[in-house]
Amino acid sequence: MTLYQNTMIGLRYKRWTMPEAIAYFIKGVARELHLAPAFFLNLYTKTRISAFLRKWLKQDGDVSYFDICGAKFPDMSNDREKISIFCRIFEDTFLIPAYYHDNYHRSLMEILDKVMMEGPYGYTDGLFDITVKKDDIVIDVGAWIGDFSAYAVSKGATAYAFEPVQETFQWLCKTQSLNCSGGRIHPVQKGLGSSECEVNISIIENNSGANSMVITRCSDASERILVTTLDRFVAENRLERVDFIKADIEGAEREMLKGAANVLKTFAPKLAICTYHLPDDPEILEKIIKDANPAYTVVHLRHKLFAAVV
Repeated sequence: MTLYQNTMIGLRYKRWTMPEAIAYFIKGVARELHLAPAFFLNLYTKTRISAFLRKWLKQDGDVSYFDICGAKFPDMSNDREKISIFCRIFEDTFLIPAYYHDNYHRSLMEILDKVMMEGPYGYTDGLFDITVKKDDIVIDVGAWIGDFSAYAVSKGATAYAFEPVQETFQWLCKTQSLNCSGGRIHPVQKGLGSSECEVNISIIENNSGANSMVITRCSDASERILVTTLDRFVAENRLERVDFIKADIEGAEREMLKGAANVLKTFAPKLAICTYHLPDDPEILEKIIKDANPAYTVVHLRHKLFAAVV
């Protein structure tokens, strides 16, 4: 798509404000012409953050917080790294609830999937329905500060939010404290994998959403974390069912699914799994899912797979 087409799609489908669209277009022109691209990228980022704050940041007396369709988050406007990521991941988790009334129909998802950074976490096509329902038990793997968990709770679900990194886990707990009505968020400071162990996770400077247990990147630090399997967690916590699994864990999705074989076989939860971290993720992840439970139907979008037993 041309820069102009992307800008128009941003206005029409991603519901950008006019300043956001103009800043995006100028950023693209500057990049193509090699005219101070870093400056105009920074300008675009500032414009997006400013529009985001005006739209979603609320004030209640001395307390400020984000409220997006009933999902609440701590005020991170003074943390440039967190607020920049929050603006980016807003599309993946909240574009559809905020602007499309939770309509995840295939026809709309196939359009938005072409222009969203990572794509939505829902998909429907007749009986194939990958959406969070009231009273669902949701497993949020790679919860970050709890964006998807807060969304799930706003729908009346209960979310077990797995985030192993200490600093990010503290933000997750702040999100949990703001979302106590209806369903509940249960923060779990562990990673999920194929075995119970301790591993080092790379801490990525200026992008806490990209911390990874398996992908080697330039990193300033690492942290020792605990890892368990979903099968073990479900058994130890005596969960009687699992209804939905969302996973975005920077290449460790396959190990998580291997450690969830019994959950997939016994409960057949709906799945929304990122498939863009490793080149063979789409094929490998689908095979693991169907080896655990051949009854699954799997649908692939550009960066995610959706699976359900229908």
